Amino acid sequence: MKIVRYCPAKSRKCGRLGLLVERPDGAYVLDLARARVWAFPGSRQSPIPNDVLPLLRSGQKALTMAQKVLDAALRRWDDLPFGVAMPLGDVRLEAPVGRPGKIICPGLNFRKHLEETQGPGAKPPEKPYGFLKAPSSVIGPDDPIIMPIWTQKLDYEVELAAVIGVGGTNIPREEALQHVAGYTILNDVSAREVQAAERQAGFLTLGKSFPTSCPMGPYLLTADELPDPHVLSMELRVNGEIRQQGHTSDLIHDFSAIIAYWSRMGLEPGDVISSGTPSGVALGREPDTSWYLKPGDVVEARIERLGTLRNPVAAPVG
Repeated sequence: MKIVRYCPAKSRKCGRLGLLVERPDGAYVLDLARARVWAFPGSRQSPIPNDVLPLLRSGQKALTMAQKVLDAALRRWDDLPFGVAMPLGDVRLEAPVGRPGKIICPGLNFRKHLEETQGPGAKPPEKPYGFLKAPSSVIGPDDPIIMPIWTQKLDYEVELAAVIGVGGTNIPREEALQHVAGYTILNDVSAREVQAAERQAGFLTLGKSFPTSCPMGPYLLTADELPDPHVLSMELRVNGEIRQQGHTSDLIHDFSAIIAYWSRMGLEPGDVISSGTPSGVALGREPDTSWYLKPGDVVEARIERLGTLRNPVAAPVG
């Protein structure tokens, strides 16, 4: 399933839970709550939660019901009442997880990215060390990345993100992928000069975590449809020009190792854990600073089977 959060056209009721359905005549968003009432009228089973976080917290039972609703809708698509399935162009997609409890980002987890930023022959980190991004930094597809007034080095990083479905602490590596609900795209937007100053002081927060610095989307592909996350090509374009290309098979620490390590702090449903980014970032192209993002740019992060996450870059308002 491709789980989405969306706003109907000309509606303030955002964050509705839906499924992206691709048919020969186009792409549609199936409203899960409405479709469930239509597919199983009078059912005594619990209703489907109205957002992704409650859905994940409800466990496999809720996901199984969502799959049953989808199956029923596909069998009787032409019988769906008005407003149950909407053309994708008539809705606005939001981040698949609006306010994760935690957003965990390992750093320097692709060898070529490690060498472009730390120098040839740089030693890989022994563990998937990283940092946290604030939940308030999350935005969705087509939302603008607002360039802070205090940076001139706004950078991009395409990353694969795993969304936790089953929480846990001290998760064994061999069981780690069983805790994943699904996968989506994350762009780890960074303010490089702030990041550099923080690292000199032994910290890393503001350079990686500010409003609009965590675009995610366009949908959450459930893990049953992607049992191995290490088979995906990755790409990022700015204004149509390819800036990054990579593959998740090139991770220094794979997702099993990343999840097992970060589960030491305790993981909960809806927590987001990313992969790190491949080479090609603007930081790795210095001293030429023309590669950094600026207002008017359009960033497109693509990962195989997960679609494309598009965001324009905008100047601060006021």
